[in-house]
Amino acid sequence: MTRPRLIATDLDGTFLNPRSEVSEVNASAVMRAAELGIPFVVATGRPSRWLGVLDELSAAHPQVIVSNGAAVVELASRKVIHEFPLPASVALEVAAELRAVIPGISFGFETGTGFGCEPDSPSRQRNEPGHHLGTLPELVASLGKVIKLLGFHSELASDTMTDLAAPVVGDRLTLTHAATSHPYGMIELTDVGVSKASTLALLCAELGIDAADVVAFGDMPNDLDMLQWAGRGYVVANCHASLKRPGLHPVAGNDADGVGTTILELLR
Repeated sequence: MTRPRLIATDLDGTFLNPRSEVSEVNASAVMRAAELGIPFVVATGRPSRWLGVLDELSAAHPQVIVSNGAAVVELASRKVIHEFPLPASVALEVAAELRAVIPGISFGFETGTGFGCEPDSPSRQRNEPGHHLGTLPELVASLGKVIKLLGFHSELASDTMTDLAAPVVGDRLTLTHAATSHPYGMIELTDVGVSKASTLALLCAELGIDAADVVAFGDMPNDLDMLQWAGRGYVVANCHASLKRPGLHPVAGNDADGVGTTILELLR
């Protein structure tokens, strides 16, 4: 493959090692891309508040796609550059219907800069400073524009929740998930058509870069659209079983610097 014009990667489980750190090899790959003038874009399910691990790379890595494509932030300032809110009325309707088919589910909302959840939610975000607790209508009123609806369950895995939720959600919102290392399952819902792929496509259009000239790396179902949109999609060895499919190219796991090693090879 010819040298890519843009590199995109998921963060947790892909670019970060199992200790949630940027390895020396991966950091050197980012800097090499910067030297060559090749944009390096992180596309993560994380909210804007959880980007501190990338701060040392901010000079070479100005913009980050967060919340599964629901917003783009400037890494150095955390300023929201783009955001794609979901209709609050639709989110409330979908949440109410999901309660009927997934007993015990609880919900939270993300904005471009904040978070709120129901009082019984197991989300680790509830312990962060500045979070909001309340019913979903109360959260809509207090948080303002919402970019992601999250569903949590203390006993069901993310895969199981997704299977149960998909027929209910239909085409009203974009449903995805990623495995969580915390003792609860989680599903993630953004507005219709909003994904890592859609927002990466927007950034590439602004830069005049075609999908064919993009390489992307990922490990979870929330990366699939992006991996298939890019001219070449790579999956790390530790990826979710659903990503082990024809057309996606396997590389070493996040415990062996698979992303950084592959990037350095591509940039020779």
